[in-house]
Amino acid sequence: MHSIMVTAPAKVNLFLKVLGKRKDSYHNILTLFERISLADTIKISKIPKGIVVKSDSPITRDPKDNLVYDAAEAILKRGKLRSGVKIEIRKRIPIASGLGGGSSDAASTIIGINRLFRLSLDSKVLFTMGKRLGADVPFFLLDTPFAIGRGRGDILEVVKSKTKFWHLVIKAGSKTATKDIYEAFDRVFKRLTPRRESVKIQTPSKLRMDYAQAESMLYNDLERAVSLKKGVISRILKSLAQLLGKKIIVSGSGPSLFCLYRTRREAIKARDTVLRSVSARSRTGWQIFVVRTQ
Repeated sequence: MHSIMVTAPAKVNLFLKVLGKRKDSYHNILTLFERISLADTIKISKIPKGIVVKSDSPITRDPKDNLVYDAAEAILKRGKLRSGVKIEIRKRIPIASGLGGGSSDAASTIIGINRLFRLSLDSKVLFTMGKRLGADVPFFLLDTPFAIGRGRGDILEVVKSKTKFWHLVIKAGSKTATKDIYEAFDRVFKRLTPRRESVKIQTPSKLRMDYAQAESMLYNDLERAVSLKKGVISRILKSLAQLLGKKIIVSGSGPSLFCLYRTRREAIKARDTVLRSVSARSRTGWQIFVVRTQ
C-alpha cells in the first residue's frame, strides 16, 4: 500500500465549563464532545524521506508550523521509520473556528500513518502521542461520537449512545485563537460574576443523550469571552436565537455557533430561514452547514 485516505471529522462542545487555570498555562475544563459529519479529507502517501504537508486552504505560513506536521514527525520517529510522508489535506472544516479541525487533522494523520506503515501501535501509545500534541487531539483518536472531557479536555470518558442529532452550524466572523479567548476569559472572569448554571454533566451511565437532555445542557463558559473579544458574535447569537426560536451557543473557543434539531428536514428549514432572513451583506464571511452526529 503506497497511500491511504482518512477522514478528519469536526466536533462541537455541547457543554463547556472552565474550572480554573492550571500551572502549565492550560485550563481545567469539563466538556461534552460530539463528533459531527463536517470533515476534512486527508491523503497520506509514502515518499523516500521527509514530511511534506499541503492543503487546499492555507493552514499556516510555514508548512512545518502546524499540528499535522508535528503529528507526522512524532509517529514517524516513534515507528523508527526511515521513509517519509506526503500529506494532502482537503479542508472543509473552517480554520480556527472552534470546531477542532487542526486537532482532528493531527489525530487522523496519526491514525493514517499507523495504518499505512502497519506499525500496529496500540491505542495507549497513540493517546500519549495525541496528548503531547494538543488537548483536543485525544478525543479524535477515539472511535466514538460522544465523550466527556476533563482536565485539559484530554481525560476522556466515552458516552455510549446511538443517538443522532442534526445541527445548524454557522461559522460567523473572523478566526479566533484559543489562547486569546482563554486569556480574555481570565480577564473578564475577575470582573464579572460567574453565571450560575444548574446544568451539570452526569456520569456516562446516567446520560440518556436524548434530544431534550442535550438541548437543555447546551452551555459554554467561553461564550462571554468570545462575545467581548468579537462583539459581532454577541449580536449574531441574539439575532439568530430570536429568528429561530432556539438555544444557540458558541462551540469551543468560537467563533462558530450551532443549535440542535431532531431531523435533517428541521435543520435545513432553519438554514433556509437564515438565508432568507439575513441579508447577503450581513452574512459576508459566513459559512453555513447542516450536519449530523457522526
